[in-house]
Amino acid sequence: MGPFLRNDYRCLRCHSVPRERALVAVLAEAFPDWRRWRIYEAGGRGPSTDKLRAECPAYVASHYLPGREWGTETDGVRAEDLEALTFDDESFDLVVTQDVFEHVLRPERAFAEIARVLVPGGAHVFSVPLFRHPATVVRAVPSADGGITHLLPPDFHKDPVNPAGALVIREWSVDIADFIHAHGGALTTIHNLRDRRLGIDGEHRHILVSRKPAGHPPT
Repeated sequence: MGPFLRNDYRCLRCHSVPRERALVAVLAEAFPDWRRWRIYEAGGRGPSTDKLRAECPAYVASHYLPGREWGTETDGVRAEDLEALTFDDESFDLVVTQDVFEHVLRPERAFAEIARVLVPGGAHVFSVPLFRHPATVVRAVPSADGGITHLLPPDFHKDPVNPAGALVIREWSVDIADFIHAHGGALTTIHNLRDRRLGIDGEHRHILVSRKPAGHPPT
């Protein structure tokens, strides 16, 4: 096990890391019937994604694949852009993203789209690194010509889909909850689990649950 527990504290059996185990723990506590629901996961990979796919018959997944027509599948992989999803309104009970929203260029659009495709009472359950900044740090913004303007030196995370890596757009702080409410209307709870019995420890292990208001929870 290496010094960075978030990536190195791996289960010897399934090879999951703490944030994946935390996400599954929050799902089990907050949504014990998730296996019967319609779940959409964007950009999923790893043991927690494998568990969702294996245990939820109505599970749908996609990846961000520029150059492909959004909403189409090639070799079983669906292409979707979180900023402009092709799904109908109220298509899912749960949306899951894992370490995605630090890389979304226009998160206000993506949170609004997630709210649109969720049923009333549905929820977005996700992991994202949260920093102890007084406010979220914006590292890059869209440029007028359709590109990206860097406000800080570019920083990239490893991306199994893109060998060049994934550009970090924002270093989110806890004000993400206000941002989500302003742009999607959802109310967000931040879970900060630490339980060595479940193998949950290390940095940036937060799991956020953003619930779409109104109506009744999915049945």
